[in-house]
Amino acid sequence: MRAIGIVALLSLLPLAALAAEGNLATTDPDRLAWQLFVALTAPAPGHADKVVFETWASNDDTFSEKPEYPATPSPKVLHFPALGGRMPTEPDGPWRRGAPGGEEVRRNKATFDYITAAQNRFHTREGLARAFAEKREIKLPVDSIEVKANWIAADEVDRARYYVSVASDGKQYALVALHVTTKLIPNWTWATFEHADNRGRCDLMGCRDGFGATVPLIAANASPNGRYPACEKTPALAAMIAQAKLAAVFSNYCLKGTQNDFVTATGLPTLLGNSVTEFGFANTSSCISCHARASVDATGGPAQGFGFMQAPDRTPENCPTAGRCSPNGIPDPNWFWDNPGAAEPDLKALQTDFLFSITLHAIGKSMMP
Repeated sequence: MRAIGIVALLSLLPLAALAAEGNLATTDPDRLAWQLFVALTAPAPGHADKVVFETWASNDDTFSEKPEYPATPSPKVLHFPALGGRMPTEPDGPWRRGAPGGEEVRRNKATFDYITAAQNRFHTREGLARAFAEKREIKLPVDSIEVKANWIAADEVDRARYYVSVASDGKQYALVALHVTTKLIPNWTWATFEHADNRGRCDLMGCRDGFGATVPLIAANASPNGRYPACEKTPALAAMIAQAKLAAVFSNYCLKGTQNDFVTATGLPTLLGNSVTEFGFANTSSCISCHARASVDATGGPAQGFGFMQAPDRTPENCPTAGRCSPNGIPDPNWFWDNPGAAEPDLKALQTDFLFSITLHAIGKSMMP
């Protein structure tokens, strides 16, 4: 397969060009993950203090009365992580309410335009309720990308080893985790990156990188919350990073893994979780299975909450551990239909194409059915 030119990737318009050369999302997802990472963390043209993903639309830009894609980078507003305080173990995990740091979600223009288009208005409960009533499929374009970034106060780390950026409060924050998902295939491709110094980085499920790491598989430590070896880069990735002129600190970030299907070829559930973002339930974390539950009910409000499962809807196939956990494996049709075996089943939850940002942040009151 011919390598994708990094110059073309930097524009990210459109990502469909990747599919035309052989769909890396299915054939080589680790390579695709690194191509995306390099493109997303390249210096933003015209903004020396930002990288590309920091110039994209935030949740605050998108889910507002008058959504507007930023012509210049909008302020970095960090919010308490969506999953913080909802973990099965420990109230907040690594996050404490009121403490410095937090999470931001950004999306490229293709994603923003689809969500906020006049014929959709999926940034509102009213638009989502209308889509539910029409049984209209929510299907984002193939070049859609969404990222979730986690930041901690820069004075808590050796800032010389981290990408550091200023937030709206005027303080500096260090990037510790980055989730990336793109719609190149119908169920999206999922990748998660961590800083090499994160404690517990490969806990529970190990770290897997068949393209960018000279050691493609690092097994999980027997004792959790410890240190792992640095993810030394392969010549192919090192060349890609050099060509894109990334800041040197980005060589300190590691791909933990990628995901592009609910199960393996032999039917085992696939797992993917970040030690920061999914702290407390990484043993069952599955980005693709959990995000499949992103959906709204007839009112336009969230139908499945934050995606967690617990009794009585917990099943060994979807959630093998006791208590609250992430679903994994193939989605259950009963999440979305009242009578899934019928010729014309009744809709009870409309998928928002794997994006919890839509279900959780759409503005306005839930509409009565």
